[in-house]
Amino acid sequence: MALSWNIRLKRKSWFRFVVPIIVLGLLCYGTWAYCHKLCYEQVDKKLHHRSVAVGLICVVCFLDIVVIFIWFQMVLWIGPGIQPQVAPFLIVPVTSKELTSDDSQNASVEYDAVIPPKCYQSDPNGYPIWCSPCQSLKMERSHHSSELGHCIPRFDHYCVWIGTIIGRDNYRPFVQFTGYFSSLLLIMWVSICVFIRNITQHHHNHNSPLNANVFLTLAFAIFGWLFTTSMLASNIFYMCQNKTYLEAIMDSKRKNFGTRKIFCYYSEANKLRFVVEFERTEFHSFWSKKTIFANIKDFMGPNMLMWLIPFGKPLSFSCKSNDKGRPFRSGERTTLAEILGPYEEFLSDYTIQAIEDKISKGNYLATLRASGDVINPD
Repeated sequence: MALSWNIRLKRKSWFRFVVPIIVLGLLCYGTWAYCHKLCYEQVDKKLHHRSVAVGLICVVCFLDIVVIFIWFQMVLWIGPGIQPQVAPFLIVPVTSKELTSDDSQNASVEYDAVIPPKCYQSDPNGYPIWCSPCQSLKMERSHHSSELGHCIPRFDHYCVWIGTIIGRDNYRPFVQFTGYFSSLLLIMWVSICVFIRNITQHHHNHNSPLNANVFLTLAFAIFGWLFTTSMLASNIFYMCQNKTYLEAIMDSKRKNFGTRKIFCYYSEANKLRFVVEFERTEFHSFWSKKTIFANIKDFMGPNMLMWLIPFGKPLSFSCKSNDKGRPFRSGERTTLAEILGPYEEFLSDYTIQAIEDKISKGNYLATLRASGDVINPD
């Protein structure tokens, strides 16, 4: 009889830094071996190319500083982002009766609720997805992190190599990290290959042993370059489609989860909400914009200069929730755009058209009337 074990190991707070520390150690070792054993001892002292050696040392050390600085930004400063707390949508009138000191009779007190957007991801009954740990609605493309204790906007993946989750805020630094790291390793292994023939010939003529650190650095640099370049290429590929890495996995037919997506859509023509379901075979570009350039801007930001400059701040927004993240009551009607700010996600024109086509053909799960749809958000 086969026993099935489902063991969940919780990462300690320090454990996520083990692999990054190993990577940092290899980076420091490779930099030392490259600068001292190759550039100084070989290129400068034996091959007499001092200007080339100094130039390579400066470039490699500069890129080292840039890579480490970006890592500190992603992990210790910016982070993946925190989805603002979103109160329940105004699907049905939400009231409670409370006894006040000024009035002996029951008074109707209206809780804060958010005017539902035109389209949102829902369950088969048309109700939005609720995150119990956060006591908040879970917005599109957001996923809860048990490690961090909150929902991550536009959750991409957990990167064990840098020890943090990649989300909406630190996605651009992550792409910059892979790009600069790939460039650093490319310079290292290409320059080693350029001088390796002269170095081996010099050692053969002088009957001296070769330094193993140079060849070990060459192996590490080639392996690391292939790995970081493949990550960079996959990031660019998914950005062009406006997909996260997690969405690409969920859309894959090789996986058993994420078999459908359900949206609750308000039809202005019918003055009614329709619950529409998409099967896995219908998964396409739910979030893709009209052009590839627009998709890349959605991930990297509107300022193209900042795509290359490895310095940036997290998205700023105004969140109407208290520090502890408990449900709030303000007595006013708010829209989702006011709460989410730059974290708001928009479905592609293709998806909206596909939803309307399903409605026109009568291919929907349910209909409902939301109380908030009659409120003018303006």
